[in-house]
Amino acid sequence: MIRKLNVTGLLCLSIFANCGWAADEQSEPERSEALSQTEQWLTLQREGSQASLNKQNLSGPAMDNIHKRYLDSFTRPIPERFDPGQFNRQ
Repeated sequence: MIRKLNVTGLLCLSIFANCGWAADEQSEPERSEALSQTEQWLTLQREGSQASLNKQNLSGPAMDNIHKRYLDSFTRPIPERFDPGQFNRQ
C-alpha cells in the first residue's frame, strides 16, 4: 500500500512539474528571447521608439470630410439588433 502511494505521489509531482507550475521563473527568459516577428512589431509599436518625429497632418478638405462623416453618423438610429443581411454584396 505504501509503495502505491509513493508511485502515485511521484506521478502527481511529475505532472505538476511538466505543467510548468513549478518553473514559471525559468520559462520567462526563454519567452522573451523567442518573440515572433508579430510580437516584435507590436513591441516596437507599443514602445514608440521607431515613431516619426514629424507630425503627420491631414489636409483641410480631408479633415472636413472626416468630421462630416462623424457628425452624419449621429443622424442614423442605433438598431436594436445587428442584421448581417443589410450588407449584401452586389
